[in-house]
Amino acid sequence: MKLSHIVELFQCKVYTKDIYDASKDIHHAFCADLMSDALMILSTIQDTTLLEQAVLVTGLATNQSIRTAEMLDVRVILLVRGKVPASQVIELASESGVILLGTETTMFNASGMLYQEGIRGITSQR
Repeated sequence: MKLSHIVELFQCKVYTKDIYDASKDIHHAFCADLMSDALMILSTIQDTTLLEQAVLVTGLATNQSIRTAEMLDVRVILLVRGKVPASQVIELASESGVILLGTETTMFNASGMLYQEGIRGITSQR
C-alpha cells in the first residue's frame, strides 16, 4: 500500500511535510505505546529489512517514539487518538528521516483498517 493511501484512509495530518514520500510502500505495521515493547520486535524477526516498509502505530507523541523508530529503521510513525506532537518532536522526526503522521482514529480501529487493506502485522520468526 502506498503511504498516500494511508494518509487518505485515516485523514492524516502530515507533520513532516518536508520529508513526506507519498509513494513509499508500506507492507507491515505494529502497535506499541511502550517503546520497550516496540524494541522487542528486533528479537522476534530474522529479516529486519521488512521494518523499512513498516509503520509504527502509537499514541506516544514524544522524542522517545522517534528515537525508537530510528533504532528499528522504521521510517513512518502513525500517531493515533488525536495525539499532537510538540514542535521539537516534529523537528527531530524530520532530522531523523521519520515521516510523522497523525489521526483521530483509535489504535484498535487503525489496526483493523490497516489489516483490511492488506497490511500485515509482524509475526515472530524465531
